[in-house]
Amino acid sequence: MTLSQLAGAELSRQAIHLVETGKSKPSMPTLELIATRTGKAVSYFLSPARGGQPAMLDERVLELQRLCVQQQFQGAVELGEKILADSLPPSVAAQVNHYLGQALAKLNRADEALTHLHRAQALLEVEPDPWLAADCADWEACALYLKEDSRALTVAEKALHLCRETDPRLPGTEARILEHLATIHVKNHSYDRAIAYYEEALDTAGAIRDLTRMGRTYHGLGIAYQQLGNLQRATEFTHKALALFALERDQALIARGENELGLLMMRQGQAARAEELFRGAIAHFEAAGVEQSKSHVLLSLAELKMGAGHLDEAGQLLDKAIELATRLGETLALSTGHLLRGRLYTHLDRHGQSDLEFAAAFRLLSEAGLHDRLAESHADYAEVLEQRGDAAGASEHWREAAQIALRKSTQLPSRADIAQGSNTAV
Repeated sequence: MTLSQLAGAELSRQAIHLVETGKSKPSMPTLELIATRTGKAVSYFLSPARGGQPAMLDERVLELQRLCVQQQFQGAVELGEKILADSLPPSVAAQVNHYLGQALAKLNRADEALTHLHRAQALLEVEPDPWLAADCADWEACALYLKEDSRALTVAEKALHLCRETDPRLPGTEARILEHLATIHVKNHSYDRAIAYYEEALDTAGAIRDLTRMGRTYHGLGIAYQQLGNLQRATEFTHKALALFALERDQALIARGENELGLLMMRQGQAARAEELFRGAIAHFEAAGVEQSKSHVLLSLAELKMGAGHLDEAGQLLDKAIELATRLGETLALSTGHLLRGRLYTHLDRHGQSDLEFAAAFRLLSEAGLHDRLAESHADYAEVLEQRGDAAGASEHWREAAQIALRKSTQLPSRADIAQGSNTAV
């Protein structure tokens, strides 16, 4: 790699030369840029061993890092498993398990990722590395998020604490953890907190420009502003996200962005454009070979069809979404599927079945500890009961929604917002 390639647009060749020759000490943002472009971990530059040499000299591990940096995750998994077949020092084994866990998480193999990340964390108790410990906790939170496990928020908060305890602190890593925390809050419908974390992530990153992360940040901001009713800002951020996802050629991220833009179009009454975006999202998920989050797009399309009065087609889409969410253990998608099917059965005057669907959604959300969404779901059911003419039942569920919201210090959504539907894919 030439000095010009290493410097990129952010640094000068002279600055890189001064760092390389030991005549200048790089700032942490500069060090993170160098680490990213050389395919090495930041800890490679921070942890000198005896004799002033890097603590990790295993070339296979350097290659494993390079594969992860260049997003060649299947190759990283194959190499990581091969390396682990050998006897390794704890510090090296921890790094291999960390990168293997990261690669598996990026491949949406969350359970396998968690196994390796937990091994890495256990090894770090033997030979501590504070930077790697923060990174492991962050990737553990990501894997839990993929499983729609409510523990993701607690683990992400732990990762942020560990990151802020390191000396020196890594702004790029901190920005990534903040973005992940914001995304979890979006999925939990805590939109004000999500926006605060996204804005802090952008401020913390500063000159470090990770296009994929920026795309995810804009995507999340688009979702949050949409749910808060600011459709102009939501559309602006979602278009920015899609542009960045297209540059990175990430089919799964493009699909998520299209789903979000489709929801915006649906809220603005542009049904044909919304359906085009939803079907495009499904095609992009299929092209990427990714099933995670596809259920959310099926739910979006089902909601669109229900609104247009195509109830049979909506029911078929809901059946597919619920089957997929059940198979993948996606609690949020599954609960949303039951809520939408409850509304569908109300349209069909099958009130007994509707009640069972809402009850199933309440149970799932309560067991997962997703109180914000549980409050919304009771409010959604209250809307349905009012439409049926059951004023007493509606009052009971409005009261339950308010009590949950007060216990969690959340703001209850307006009836108008709930009537628009609460299906959000991240």
